[in-house]
Amino acid sequence: MPTNYAGNRRGGRCPGHVRDTFLAAIEAYLNWRPGEPKPTVEHEVRYVPRQISISAACGLVWNCNDCLPGREADRLLDDRLPMKSRTFAAAARAMLDSLKRNTSAAA
Repeated sequence: MPTNYAGNRRGGRCPGHVRDTFLAAIEAYLNWRPGEPKPTVEHEVRYVPRQISISAACGLVWNCNDCLPGREADRLLDDRLPMKSRTFAAAARAMLDSLKRNTSAAA
């Protein structure tokens, strides 16, 4: 039986709407400047849209081993984000680490 993100928290594929939420979070992260409030992105829960933080969006794909689209991976690497691989999970971990560093430095 194939691994499913919703059924196996140790990794696997994410649903498309979850990946789309994280891709929007990447865009928001790249446009965010430290010192500004952390941006939010839209995420659907049971077909109802709601706003979540980009930190929460990172948590959605924390164990997702799907490959990140090349353009987004390149943009994060160009922003000097140290990713261990080009997966959604690696990008989420690197983004969250950067958010924590930048938030604590601004405080």
